Amino acid sequence: MTKPKLSMKSKLAQQVYDQGYCLLEGFFSTKNREEIIQILYQVWVDNGKPSMAGQFGYVLHPVLEFAPDLAPFYAQPEIVDLLAEVLQDEVRLAHSGAILCNETRSFCDWHCHLNGDRFNQWYPKPKNHHGVDRLLCNVYLHGSNSTTGELLVYPRKITDSRDMPFDDLLIEWQGQKIITCPPGSAVIFDTALFHAARRPTETGHRYIWGGHYQGKSNLTRHREDNWFQSPLIEQHRRNNPLFASLTDMRIPSSS
Repeated sequence: MTKPKLSMKSKLAQQVYDQGYCLLEGFFSTKNREEIIQILYQVWVDNGKPSMAGQFGYVLHPVLEFAPDLAPFYAQPEIVDLLAEVLQDEVRLAHSGAILCNETRSFCDWHCHLNGDRFNQWYPKPKNHHGVDRLLCNVYLHGSNSTTGELLVYPRKITDSRDMPFDDLLIEWQGQKIITCPPGSAVIFDTALFHAARRPTETGHRYIWGGHYQGKSNLTRHREDNWFQSPLIEQHRRNNPLFASLTDMRIPSSS
């Protein structure tokens, strides 16, 4: 008896289900990538050039509060279509963020983005849940390589446990995969995927920019939701139909 084929047509979407992530190498053009980098660099300068050290570096959450002109760059039809295919739903942008770091950043601890009440925990744990509730799309504006500090992932199928596979978050894990990619590459992964990053080995900036995405029919609140509203964001929504679609649904406020 032949197994029924999944409704997902894309090999990239299937990879998210089979290993927890997929890679779009060099997705953003040099022009767009340099424009995004300049916007983020200017935010860093305008805020007094804060430290880029520590576990993550200089964190901008929500990045659209600090850099609203990044809004049009979220409107990438190919990426939005892929996200919708994995989620099996229309897509909304629930979180915008960026990380700016340099050679002073330490090893970035293993972590995931599950919707738990504690770091790296999912609570309450669902019974027999084998799906993708939420996705990250991170763009590695300077690439992922030995000089910038490679992205590390611990592959998982959607049927795998969501528990931490190892207790020590500060060392490399047996079974990890090392992701190398050119500048402007996008990595899409399930929020249950544990990931980390090696320490950079050479002087220079390393920027990561992106967002968290959820299906429009999934109104579950997430601890990392950070939608930001402003006149400039509204102007971008009026000027860009796809960005407007990504941001036209709000989770009702609790009463």
